This record gives sequence, structure tokens and C-alpha cells, in this order.
Amino acid sequence: MASSTLVCDLCQHPQGDHFAQKFDLNYLKCAACGHIYADVTGFDYVGENAQANAELEGTHNAKHDSARHLKVYDQRLKEFAAYRTGGRLVEIGCSSGAFLRRAGQAGWDAQGVEPVAESAAVGIRDYGLNIKIGTLQDAAFADGSVDVVYSNAVIEHVDSPRAIVGEAARVLRSGGLFYADTVNIASYTWRFLGERWKLFDPRVHLHLFSPESLRRLCEQAGLEVLKMTTHGVRFYATREERPHGFNRLLDELHKAPYSFAARRNLKGDNIAIYARKT
Repeated sequence: MASSTLVCDLCQHPQGDHFAQKFDLNYLKCAACGHIYADVTGFDYVGENAQANAELEGTHNAKHDSARHLKVYDQRLKEFAAYRTGGRLVEIGCSSGAFLRRAGQAGWDAQGVEPVAESAAVGIRDYGLNIKIGTLQDAAFADGSVDVVYSNAVIEHVDSPRAIVGEAARVLRSGGLFYADTVNIASYTWRFLGERWKLFDPRVHLHLFSPESLRRLCEQAGLEVLKMTTHGVRFYATREERPHGFNRLLDELHKAPYSFAARRNLKGDNIAIYARKT
């Protein structure tokens, strides 16, 4: 089986074996720790992500007023309340700041970092949000100055999740919380769809985590993992493939046991981790 000399971000091992190919790009599996990462050598990853962000700008902005998203934000903020002392919450990759805005309304000192200047500008200009353009490292928050560092669907996109989580651990106060959610490669959806899964995309998702590798990522940064959750099961790659009418009902009944199990065995296609700075 072919190997690569790219280095695994999690363990720094120099050998990655071929895992799968899509869009003429390869995913590799670290020969030492098993982490899945993309080889985008020669590919315009920055340009591809800029285009993807432009296409999703309307979706991101709509989240400011989406009842469904606000409900999710309120539930997340309710979970974070136990870690609030100084009151500072920092979001990594905040886009136009829909979550930040809700956090601010809940009384948090909500601050964000966003490398896409156009997205950050919307939050700054239209909502008066405190967003720094750049990375978490660029923001240079003081040691131990943050209660909660929040990351929603971000760590799979960055060159080095290890560097991001390490920086999050530095800026968190003792007892502060790091939260991240991402794609779960050890999911039922991967089993059912394989390379047809739309989130299995090396053009935009450089890293594909499992519960094991996500736990390792946090523990390497000195964070204590409190819990992990997963949800989501898909049988079909596109909406067009999904059945209709009575067959849709049968399909939902077929999916129900997997959806139920995924919340307990960590095989949902979205995985979230809660980790505390010790």
C-alpha cells in the first residue's frame, strides 16, 4: 500500500498510508496513531475554502435570526454557564458571529476570531461584535484569561488542530472549558455511505476525527476530557435519493435504532467534545 512522507499533525509520525481518494485527492491514515488526514499537496486549498465560504455566506448570516439555531445556541450556553467566572467566551472561526451575538445577549463577554475577513466584517459592521480577523494565535489572548473556548465545525478545516487546541489550552483559565464539534469518521454514516458522504471531502476537510483521535488531541494539550457526544445518521448521500411518502416513513423506522444507538456508542456523524483545563 502506498505511503506518504507527510507528517501526522497529532503524533508527528512521518508515514501515512493510503486511506481513500476523492476529487483526485488522497486521505491518509497515520501508520502510528491511525488519524485520518488529507494530502492536498499542489492543491489550492486556500482558494477552495475562500470559494466555499463565499457560497455559504448567506447561510451563515441567516443563523443570526434562525429560531432553530438560536435554540441550539441557548442550549449550548446553558451548558457553558457552569464554567463562567470572569465571563469571557472566545469562539474560534466565528464567521459573522451568530453564536457570539447570542452569547453577548446572555451576558457573556463574547469575543471571536475569524480568518475570513469578509465574514468577520459582517459581524463587526452589522452587529457591533468583537471579532478579531485572523487565527486564535493571532489574537494573542493572555494566559488563563478565558472561561470557555468554543469551536463549531472548525478543527477539521485547519492545517494544525494540535496548534489550535494547544493555544486554546493556554488561554483557558484553570477549570475553563474547551468545546469542539467536528465530523466523525468512526460513524454509522461513514459505514453506510463511505466516500459518497458529502462531508468526506479532502478539498475542505483536512482532518477527519474519531472519538479516539479527538480525545487524544485534547489530552495532548493537557485538557481533561469530561464527555463526548455524537448524533446524526445518514443513509443517503443527497436529499434527492431519500424516499418519499410511505417509503420515507419506513426509512425513518429503519434509521431509528441507529440514531438511538449513536447517542450512546459514539457512532453519530457529528462528534462533540467537552474538555476542561486542569
